[in-house]
Amino acid sequence: AGSPSEGAPVDTIEEPEATPTPTPIPSRFSKEEIITENYYSNDHLAIEITEYREHNTQIHVAEIWVSSAQYIMTAFAKDTYGRNIVQKTSKMAASKNAIFAVNGDNYGSREGGYVIRNGILYRKAGNKTKDVLCIMPDGDFMFSHSNKASAQSLLDAGAWQALTFGPVLLDNGEFMVNTKSEVDLCYVTNPRSAIGMVEPLHYYVVVADGRTKVSHGLTLYEVADFMKRLGCVKAYNLDGGGSSTMVFQGRIINYPTSEGSFYEREVTDIVYLR
Repeated sequence: AGSPSEGAPVDTIEEPEATPTPTPIPSRFSKEEIITENYYSNDHLAIEITEYREHNTQIHVAEIWVSSAQYIMTAFAKDTYGRNIVQKTSKMAASKNAIFAVNGDNYGSREGGYVIRNGILYRKAGNKTKDVLCIMPDGDFMFSHSNKASAQSLLDAGAWQALTFGPVLLDNGEFMVNTKSEVDLCYVTNPRSAIGMVEPLHYYVVVADGRTKVSHGLTLYEVADFMKRLGCVKAYNLDGGGSSTMVFQGRIINYPTSEGSFYEREVTDIVYLR
């Protein structure tokens, strides 16, 4: 498919068919759906939800296996590409019949930042302050930046998804943040959303609550350390704060907040699985 012109809205998003890898189905997948409160599996996807408590914070964890990277999908709010078009993560998840969803990079709140979604390039303009996560066809994570590579070159390299937020938390098992690292316009401790890779096709998504009496929130370094202890060798920070929302089987798993009260913020995009 051709790339839409820069900044032009896309009213209808055509989703390409996912192509499973031609390998035997691991035992964690099942020919028939297996559904419990905290677990789901089918013939190409398995998800297990667990919770931890560290740093006076409730941390919600999804361990994910897929048979192909093309099952890691993204969606725009109201199925429309553009600036400041927003919708709740739970609403987008429901519209896609998603088993699991997490808020993405909130691309539409900024003018710059590469946007490659489901193999289609939507925005070529970079963002000089933010790292780029590319999910590659084999399921590996590749990190880049607008001062290192153009959006077109990432697409040509095969990027299936490209999200622009960050920073990179872990790369090749090494910490890429320290105790002083923070994103713009954030408190020191925050609700967080992050995605990490143990190996291609095996991932963790972590959403930490914060800014309440029950959950203090995490620093970027604390998120990186937590994900390394889970076994991730690569990890990337998604949009956080009030945007942080995890949905599993139609249920909001975490406690999204605004000024300490439960509130699901509308965002411009999600990462989801079904």
